Amino acid sequence: MTLARLEPPAPGRTALVARTVAGYRPSAVRAVPRPMRTTPSLRPPEPPLYPSRRDVLRRWEEDEAWSCVYCDSAFTQKVVAEVDHIRPLARGGVHEWPNLAPACAPCNRAKADLDVVDWLS
Repeated sequence: MTLARLEPPAPGRTALVARTVAGYRPSAVRAVPRPMRTTPSLRPPEPPLYPSRRDVLRRWEEDEAWSCVYCDSAFTQKVVAEVDHIRPLARGGVHEWPNLAPACAPCNRAKADLDVVDWLS
């Protein structure tokens, strides 16, 4: 058994072999697309279509709409704020801004999956 000897590369190909051995090939570098430039928007970002509970409560607190829509009790550490769906999800309501309202825990639990008109009557 004899060991195979590698012949040194031709004089013009030494740079190409060194770059290939270093971990990249010139053809692979050229195949990557250029990054796309975008311009920043001047208008403020809109709230997400499906907001999280934290986003909803934070927005109502900033807007000072910080009381229960049903009994008008102010939210404190004892009266916890919850997100209520005006038209319940079980009855075809959606989780979007126009269908959400701040409610205290007792009102939200009592309303359950009833429509507002049925629950108030």
